[in-house]
Amino acid sequence: MKICKVCLSSDLLCSGCSRKLDEGMITKTDIALSRALHEINQKSDFIEAFEENGRLFLIVDTKHTKEFIGPGGKNIRKLSEALGKPIKLMEKATGTEKHIIEKLIGAPVLGINKVYSNQKASKENTSGESFKVRVERRYVRNVQPLAGVVGKILNKKVSFVFE
Repeated sequence: MKICKVCLSSDLLCSGCSRKLDEGMITKTDIALSRALHEINQKSDFIEAFEENGRLFLIVDTKHTKEFIGPGGKNIRKLSEALGKPIKLMEKATGTEKHIIEKLIGAPVLGINKVYSNQKASKENTSGESFKVRVERRYVRNVQPLAGVVGKILNKKVSFVFE
């Protein structure tokens, strides 16, 4: 869990967890998610959580995916009801960038074009490099909302091009 056991069952944060929040090590989303997991007696931990477009994107380790979903999707449904938001569960992927992106978006990637910028790198994108990911046109509805999330995970600016 992202916060200590005392803070899980309390509405207030201890000084240690409050310091983590102030320093940006954890977010309010992490706190709400940790408390909701504790509330439904879920022992598994998550790696990262992003909130975008009214949805919560939850990245978990591959070995914990089954526990998060639960039998018949019971656990993920309870978690979604407790937080009041739809949840998209994604497994942490390792491997090449193409493999990671395919696993995150759930669609085959035709190719990835790396775009190098001669401008200064921003805080989010430390290398000044961005990706143009080529995907089949039929996946436009499923993939387009995930551009920001994939970019946060890869720490690069990601845009999708549909062919």
